[in-house]
Amino acid sequence: MKTFPYLAALVCLCTSAAAQEYSFKFGKIAPDELTMTSYAPEPDAEAVFIYDDTDIHYVFGKSIQVECYRSVKIKVLKDEGVRWGDVTIDRYHRQLSKETVSRLSAAAYNLVDGKTVKTQLAKQNIFEEAIDENTTRLKFSIPDVKAGTVIEYRYTFISDFIGTIPDVGIQHSIPVVRSTTQVSIPEYFTHHIRTKGYLSLPVEKTFDNGVVAGNYSSGYTVTKYTCTVDRVPSLRREPYVWYLDDFRAGLEFEINGLSIPGSIYKNFTKTWNDVYESLKRSEFGRYANIRNPFKDEVTGIVARNADERQQLHAILKLVQSRITWDGTYRLTPKNSPHMAVDKGRGDSGSINFILAAALRDAGFRPEIILLNPRSAGRLPLTHATDHIRTFVLRTALADGETVYLDATDPRSDVNVLPTQLLVDRARLYSAGSSDEGWIDLSSPAQSVVLTQISARLTDEGGLECEETDIETNQSAYDLSCRYSRSQNHDTFVQEYEEKAGITVSELTVEGLDTAKARMKTTFTKAVDSGGDFLYVCPTIVPFIEENPFTGSKRQLPVEFGYPHRYRIIVTLELPDGCTVEELPESKRLIACDGGVAATLQMQQQGNVVRCLFDFNRSRVVFAAEEYTDLSAFYGFLSDLCNSRIILRRS
Repeated sequence: MKTFPYLAALVCLCTSAAAQEYSFKFGKIAPDELTMTSYAPEPDAEAVFIYDDTDIHYVFGKSIQVECYRSVKIKVLKDEGVRWGDVTIDRYHRQLSKETVSRLSAAAYNLVDGKTVKTQLAKQNIFEEAIDENTTRLKFSIPDVKAGTVIEYRYTFISDFIGTIPDVGIQHSIPVVRSTTQVSIPEYFTHHIRTKGYLSLPVEKTFDNGVVAGNYSSGYTVTKYTCTVDRVPSLRREPYVWYLDDFRAGLEFEINGLSIPGSIYKNFTKTWNDVYESLKRSEFGRYANIRNPFKDEVTGIVARNADERQQLHAILKLVQSRITWDGTYRLTPKNSPHMAVDKGRGDSGSINFILAAALRDAGFRPEIILLNPRSAGRLPLTHATDHIRTFVLRTALADGETVYLDATDPRSDVNVLPTQLLVDRARLYSAGSSDEGWIDLSSPAQSVVLTQISARLTDEGGLECEETDIETNQSAYDLSCRYSRSQNHDTFVQEYEEKAGITVSELTVEGLDTAKARMKTTFTKAVDSGGDFLYVCPTIVPFIEENPFTGSKRQLPVEFGYPHRYRIIVTLELPDGCTVEELPESKRLIACDGGVAATLQMQQQGNVVRCLFDFNRSRVVFAAEEYTDLSAFYGFLSDLCNSRIILRRS
């Protein structure tokens, strides 16, 4: 595991680290904690965990339960840090098993006129809300929190799911003075421990004795894992990261089974086949075979369209027009999908089950692909899980080509998915083999932008241009998203003018909300000049103007939206009396084992200058170790895009 130099002294909290005194005992506030205004290792931090303690163990009573005790103290340093006074705890429930929170206690401490004033959490500041069919969220807001406040809270989290130990997050988006974790597992449970994230975590393993009460009355050995880390740096949000928690330092435990003397072995190791069987027996399995409510419309679509892609497109748009997505991802719909049809509004599960039913009536055989959207984190590679948020559909065409569909976003199309669903880890529902079931959805189809610009340099030294952009697949989806975010067509034109530095006289867009969009633009653009010289960008408008990766180092991988190819073809006609003084040098850039590449080719024939620019990003994810090369590539690319054709006027 990679260790960064500035973390070399992680394990020890030096007293000299600050002549700052902290109390790591709940309810005791040190004077320095109330008066501190910044945290020396990260002076710009909005807040800092003074301590974050977690103790997880098993409790043997009438039943076996997992008990997690958590105690936290946070110093709010800036106004933005007030948000740490709002806390959420998610609780999972399934059939008769559940997770509960008890013994919740919280308070805010402020220094008022030299005295410590304590404000405790009241019941009216505690709320609950449903997240999905199996998850509820407990929320509480600690009162009187402001810059300078010290926050404390603690609670006990009890779970009936003894085959699952909650993951322990050691790193947060703000720094931690001291993090202490203790996890105790009786010998009856076979298990594995994993560390995650980019920090090196010192985990100590010891053994202790325990006694089973109740029906058992025997001693046993406890394996105790302890991890104490001082000065945990904050996990900073960096651009081009799908889900920050995928890279947060912490501990994960996998419970494989339970074997108590005199009892039958209970297996907790969940395979993907177990997950599929469980889904089949649930409402999910029943909804997977519902009838098509749009039978007559689908019959008409098939009759009117002989081409399979046209049929798929028409059926997808039919479902999207009849049911509006309510913005929630649900693997199993909250109510029957037919209720979503009646209301004209529903969650992702309802909409896609209706789409699947319509596809079956059209003669297709849709398959279900299970996934989490990017905002919910990747599905784990190391073990199966039933914490799955949504699904999309896959079907095969007569020629063997596989295509993907999702009906939540009306701007999507055949093989064009919402960006949130372009994940690199998805599972084929009911796949025969765990290894065969993985599917990469990051690029359902190649996305290409082809831009052709015909430009003429006027005698007055300006450019008159006609541009045609043909955008396919995810690029077309992005254009549709940009257009829909604008207030109206005029606003879209104005935003485009400001971004490109041009003056538009006419702009039309065709094919919105489809896999192929076309934008035609007629515009003028001013040209930089100096004396007898004119300076023209070879692509008229630079592909990029600045390097987006200017940091000297990066901890996290770079995760782009989707693979992307962009070709720009420019024909520049020069007026009489204007000569080419210098053309940019034709170049080929390539980096990260071909993951990114760019080409600029320049050519002059008489009074016509031609430019061909080609950019290709064939990968979505670039490891942190590739960051230096990626940054250098984009630096050279920026220089290339900002090069100039130098012209002389007589």
